Amino acid sequence: MQQAAHELEELQKQAADGSLSSLLVWDMNSVSDLIHIAAYTLEATIAANHKQFDKAIALAGKAVDIEDKLAYTEPPDWFFSVRHTLGHILVQLKKFAEAEQVYLQDLATYPENGWALIGLYNSLYGQGKTAEAAAVKKRFDKAWQWADIKITTSRVL
Repeated sequence: MQQAAHELEELQKQAADGSLSSLLVWDMNSVSDLIHIAAYTLEATIAANHKQFDKAIALAGKAVDIEDKLAYTEPPDWFFSVRHTLGHILVQLKKFAEAEQVYLQDLATYPENGWALIGLYNSLYGQGKTAEAAAVKKRFDKAWQWADIKITTSRVL
């Protein structure tokens, strides 16, 4: 966490540089937006680690809002969906219904994404929706069948 805090300080310095708003990646998304996503996501992760969950949810929500406004590119300029972090925090707090919605939104953008599917599974299971959870687990198993790592949550922290 000490190294993460140091990296956050560096990101926040960069995020404060207003000139990065005019610097675009492939003439589409501003570097400023990407740095803000990174800073909010890292700060949310640190806050969650310190059990400051309201702060973590708010920060991850800010990152999601910026991510949602990015222009579509292949590959995406911000590669890893911030909803995986937000959903993971909500599952930790046992806010399973809210987490379910976060993962469903992610799957609408990135269909059959294994990270979102395992998060959706956890959120459904946590609500006692065992039949729905089992169906999602089958989807996850299919999507993840060739992966070289095992995951049990939508975010490896």
